[in-house]
Amino acid sequence: PAAHHHQLPRVQPTRQRLLQTRVAVHVCRQHLESRRGGKVAVLVNKVHLVDQHTEKEFHALQDTFKVSSISGDTSHKTFFADLVKKSDVVICTAQILQNALVSTEEDVHVELTDFSLLVIDECHHTHKDAVYNKIMLRYLQRKLSGEQDLPQVLGLTASPGTGGATSFEGAVEHILQICANLDTEKITSGQNESQHLQSHVPLPKKQYDLCQERSQDPFGEQLKKMMVQIQQFMEKPDFSRDFGTQIYEQRIVELEKRGEGVYNDALLINDTVRMVDAFQCLQQFYSSERDKKDPTEQFLTATFEENRASLQALAGDHRYENPRLAKLEGILREHFQPLGTSRGIVFTKTRQSAHSLLSWLQSTATLCGQHIRAAVLTGAGYSNQTRHMTQNEQQDVIKQFRQGALNLLFSTSVAEEGLDIPECNIVVRYGLMTNEIAMMQARGRARAENSVYSVLAKANTREVTRELLNEDLVELMKKAIQAVQAMPEQEYFQKIQELQRVAVASWLMKEARISERRQLHEAAAVRLYCINCSRAVCRGSDIRTVEGMHHVNVNPKFGSYYRVSSGKIQFQRTFKDWEPGCRISCKDCSQDWGMEMLYRQVKLPVLCIKNFVVETPAEKRRYKKWGAVTFPIEAFDYVEYCSGTYGLSF
Repeated sequence: PAAHHHQLPRVQPTRQRLLQTRVAVHVCRQHLESRRGGKVAVLVNKVHLVDQHTEKEFHALQDTFKVSSISGDTSHKTFFADLVKKSDVVICTAQILQNALVSTEEDVHVELTDFSLLVIDECHHTHKDAVYNKIMLRYLQRKLSGEQDLPQVLGLTASPGTGGATSFEGAVEHILQICANLDTEKITSGQNESQHLQSHVPLPKKQYDLCQERSQDPFGEQLKKMMVQIQQFMEKPDFSRDFGTQIYEQRIVELEKRGEGVYNDALLINDTVRMVDAFQCLQQFYSSERDKKDPTEQFLTATFEENRASLQALAGDHRYENPRLAKLEGILREHFQPLGTSRGIVFTKTRQSAHSLLSWLQSTATLCGQHIRAAVLTGAGYSNQTRHMTQNEQQDVIKQFRQGALNLLFSTSVAEEGLDIPECNIVVRYGLMTNEIAMMQARGRARAENSVYSVLAKANTREVTRELLNEDLVELMKKAIQAVQAMPEQEYFQKIQELQRVAVASWLMKEARISERRQLHEAAAVRLYCINCSRAVCRGSDIRTVEGMHHVNVNPKFGSYYRVSSGKIQFQRTFKDWEPGCRISCKDCSQDWGMEMLYRQVKLPVLCIKNFVVETPAEKRRYKKWGAVTFPIEAFDYVEYCSGTYGLSF
């Protein structure tokens, strides 16, 4: 059988990404030249990597082969299947391939056997519930049932990690598990070339920049006092009385969480960046649209108003400012000499802190003369805290950074892995706790001559201990890989096959459990109630799925239960068969329920399950995801809906 080569280059993840991708392009060329009718799928785990691979490296194959790419933003779902037919190499996110593999629609469905080679980028993610692993479990199931014409697999990573293991045995087990998941026949790595590589790719100098705790933190103390007040209010006997419904209790818990949660967020911001950022976080929360009728909301708002002036005064008192910022200021001043050619990235945990750091920089006089041109780079996913970046905005920031129009980024982990960002001479990890893979990825961004990798953290904290542990884990990982490479072939294949059998068996069991769960109750016997006012609004049998993911109510009478807000919801992308409409909310209590969608010119209410209580013959409960409900939901039938035969009674 054809070998499944798995590329695990093991030198520092310095020019790794470039080297790995070059290796992949070389393998693809050889593969396609030696196989008539060969077809390659290059799978990535982040949308921006699709374009990066296409433009940067794989375009080299276009002299002979048809190279196509597709990311989540391409509108029509049949587009992928068509593209596969027409292309020699398809570069896509793994989710797109997974959707096509599971689809039952003939013109959308794609088979694993349509490809002769799968290239899996950042393949250390082929683990547990990750989408790479879902694809590979399907692959392994077919392999174990004797199928012959499955594609070869080439996995690429700079660091497979130890999977949380801190012992040698555990690390070996993790490497073997990833090898089994990827059906790896051989691990090849750049270790024999490491001396040669080192001379071309300088290693950054690592330094620990540690600062002390604030000697006094009156702003933080006041926040904690307010949290105690909220807790005491919630424990009042008249408030925690039992209305005989678990749902009422949950509502109280939710309000308590919301009230205390925002203070907890503010405490974290105070600990990471400035007091003024923490104050603004609270201010924004309490100035947004609140439910003025709710007694708890009234109390929370009043508590904030009482403390607003003193919090604001403390936030402006520079004697209590965050010592981390003084340390960061020193590092940036040292590395960004006026008119110098410095380039850097500051990695921070949240979007909120990335934005706060940028505004801190802009208001710090000593840094304004250093010719620092900075921007924020965060992920494209949605967050209620801070505005997310669109993929175009991300690409634009990276492009400007590449060209030198920007020379400093405040970034969340989005830039740690995969992004092809030019050599930096300063990379700062600003109070971050992550694993050894993220550490190696971030360190790989510092690759200019005489570059520095700084760990900025508070002395004697878990952040520092974790970073030191990461260094040990990288060594442990290297030893574990060497041990796996040195295993006798027979023993290695036996172990891999056993791990594969277990993985497939437990996957099939899990799938069976999920489909059994969906049949526990009849849809007509299930009721949905508004989470806020407990009004019964529809039955499970009124729900249908559109394109397998949007849950809509098709009962014509359902419209009388909700009101529609003015102004459409704005998405950053367009969809072929549908467009988003306005938000919908409960007519009685204004609780948000979801949105309207315009599907092939038909208006349908899309319900968000977490805004409802679901009652089955067995229990009343809440769900975070539709996928977990215990009744079957049929697919939406457009023709049936238009002909008016969905006359469902409630």
